[in-house]
Amino acid sequence: MQELPRLLATFMLAAFAMTASYGLGFVTGLRVEGVPALEGLRAAMAPAPPPGLGAQASAGPAAGGFDVFWEALRTIQDDQAGALPEADSITYGAIRGSLKALDDPYTAFYDPVVTEINRPSLDSQFDGIGAYVTSNERGQLVIQTPMRGQPAEKAGIEAGDIVIRVDGEDISDLDLNQAVLKIRGPKGTTVVLTVLRDGVDGELTIPVVRDKIDVPSVNDVRLLEAEGAPEVGYIQLTTFAEDTTAELIEALDELRGKGAKALVLDLRNNPGGYLNTAIEVTSQFIDTGIVVQQEDKAGSRRAEGARKGGHALDLPLVVLVNKGSASASEIVAGAMRDHERAVLVGETTFGKGSVQNVHELSDGSQLRVTVAAWLTPDGSHINKVGIEPNVAITFDGGVPGEDDATDPDAAARGEATPTADAGAGADAGSAGDTAPGDAGAS
Repeated sequence: MQELPRLLATFMLAAFAMTASYGLGFVTGLRVEGVPALEGLRAAMAPAPPPGLGAQASAGPAAGGFDVFWEALRTIQDDQAGALPEADSITYGAIRGSLKALDDPYTAFYDPVVTEINRPSLDSQFDGIGAYVTSNERGQLVIQTPMRGQPAEKAGIEAGDIVIRVDGEDISDLDLNQAVLKIRGPKGTTVVLTVLRDGVDGELTIPVVRDKIDVPSVNDVRLLEAEGAPEVGYIQLTTFAEDTTAELIEALDELRGKGAKALVLDLRNNPGGYLNTAIEVTSQFIDTGIVVQQEDKAGSRRAEGARKGGHALDLPLVVLVNKGSASASEIVAGAMRDHERAVLVGETTFGKGSVQNVHELSDGSQLRVTVAAWLTPDGSHINKVGIEPNVAITFDGGVPGEDDATDPDAAARGEATPTADAGAGADAGSAGDTAPGDAGAS
């Protein structure tokens, strides 16, 4: 770690701060199946759809402005040369277009395919081959990294492999989301991948037996012995999912058992996740006071407090952040800063200060709606501003994950998705249409 001298110096600051003081993309995790009042209003005000769209289009919002929409759609149906898209595609496109008028990148719609692909981001488990994937500039599916000990690695899949066929089917015309679903499948079944590999002539055909893939939140746990700090524990946290708190507690107990007397918590490139998980993670280091405040559209605020029973309340702490630290990561960082519990080291964070509720729609698609802003314990708004570190450092490399940052909320805007079979992508809990260069899991 090339930043070791600066990093170790921060422990002195952390210890001093502790002595003096003692002298949450995120989403709420709420999944709404239906809101009766809204359903009734929608049904009562729905104008008649044009012929051919069927029941899917029969539940339009308020008639007034949408009369023009139906008029335009009828004209397209009557006059457009060539075949029209399926009704689903028209419906989904109309929803996405409507949401753009809100000027809120985090109120977003995801079709059923994207919703299913991204579900492992926060559910922490799915059936697949266990490999992070991305797409190259030609739109080809590329294995970014096989997960350690998972089927892809065991079968001989390597980082950089380009997948061109799945079970003999050419996937060149599929987008990344569709290709991911081809690779995923039930535990115990076999998928045959045809790949191109740099330095190897011709194609390679590799059968992979799918398995249950656990997507870890804690990606690295170790003492910084090689860096010259054998009593300093290091934990890299990659998301705030359902199992994150349990994984973190296990890592903390492991490091304590090995003699750790101080900690580095790495939240770089962590795009966020569940609000409740962010509160639980913070509570491992802080057991009193406010963790985060929520402010609704009426301006009313509700404070969420720390919970008792933390496993690292007494250890000096440094939190690493960068421009890829977003949402729930910023909740943790903001609480640490305001309570003077830790020293923040790195770069100004992304600046996502809003809360979304997740609505599961009847056809398997998903709608995330911004319902509140969140503030740090002292009442600071961080949206589009971020959180500044106590010690500003631009990292040069040396810690896993710090060089592959992308916009952590690209997924929330419909630009990125976890892919192929292994786990979660850039936006913890968000999904979208993967663009070239965005990473995911299969």
